[in-house]
Order: sequence, then structure tokens, then C-alpha cells
Amino acid sequence: MFPGNRRFEITAVKALIAINVLVFVLMGVSPSLADFVDGAFALSSRGLAKGMIWQFVTYQFVHAGLFHLLVNMVGLWFAGNILERIYGVRRFVIFYLLCGIAGGLLQIALSPGPALVVGASGAVCGLIAAFSTLFPQMPVTALIFFVIPVRMRAMWLGIIVAGVSLFLLLTGWLGDIGNAAHLGGAMAGFGLVKFQRRRERFY
Repeated sequence: MFPGNRRFEITAVKALIAINVLVFVLMGVSPSLADFVDGAFALSSRGLAKGMIWQFVTYQFVHAGLFHLLVNMVGLWFAGNILERIYGVRRFVIFYLLCGIAGGLLQIALSPGPALVVGASGAVCGLIAAFSTLFPQMPVTALIFFVIPVRMRAMWLGIIVAGVSLFLLLTGWLGDIGNAAHLGGAMAGFGLVKFQRRRERFY
């Protein structure tokens, strides 16, 4: 038990964050393990050519640096907690992984070179797009450049995430970032919510 008699609750969001942090820490303390993880679990055309299709899932838990990890985990915490309460643990985890897989597919399709694709960004962008689709009028505060707080409706947050990703993808700016993965994840999050709503109308 914790102060205030509030029981610590293990949720899918907390478990996902813990796994991401654990992988990052282990890779940081063991260079040989980091090389193995990059080769076996980061997403790459070379790995897929060898039949390592699990990389579409595992790449979502590998990060290139502390800032990369922090940004993704903040996004996961922000949107994930709300969506997990709506969907439940099982559906939320499936939703999350599907968005990441969609992001990986688009990234590999548009940038099939030797570069490794890592990070939860595609999955997180999917969560943000889903959140903004489910609650378009909800007021949220976004940090521009991670410093400047800007108040907006949630729908604009989703539009900005998808729009910026598409712009960077088309212009080639910040090409070392997985912009296609971000866009693919956001498209999947939006599409899955719309599909679910349409399906519910028939029941």
C-alpha cells in the first residue's frame, strides 16, 4: 500500500513504458547487447529479407537516445491512459501495436534502405490521432518545441501531427527521423477509430 491508502495499479501503459525503459537501460550498459538488439529487433529491410518479421513489433521498444525515449513515453502516457480506460487492456495493447506496425510498414515501403527504424513514435502518433478523433473538441495543451505551451482543441493536435509528418516526408527535411512511420501510425489510429465506429452502427 502507498500513502493515502491508494493501491498502486499496474496498467498496460505503465507496463509498456517499463519495457521501453528497461530495453533502453540494458542497451546503454551493454554495447554488445545493444548491437544484438539493433540487429535482431530494430526494423530494417535487411532483417525482413532474412524473415525477421517480428521486427515490425519489436522495433517499437528500441530507442536511439534518451530524448527519443522521453518524447515517446510522454506521448504514450498522455494519450494512452485515456484510451486504455476506453478500450480495456487487451484492445488497447492490440490497437497500440497495430499503429506501430502500420508505421513500420509505411516507413519500409517508402524508405527501404539499410537504415534501422526504431522507436514507439508510430504507435504513439496513432494514439494521438485516435484521441483527437474520439475527442475532437476536448481542450488540450501542447508544448511547441517542447517549451511553449499552446492551448488548442484535440482535433488540431491530430491534424498537426499528421500534417507535419506529411510535410517533412514530402520535403525530405529531418530525413533521419521516421516521418513515414509517424504518418503511417497516425493514419492507422484515425482509420481504426473510424472503422470501429462504423462497425458499432451495425450492432
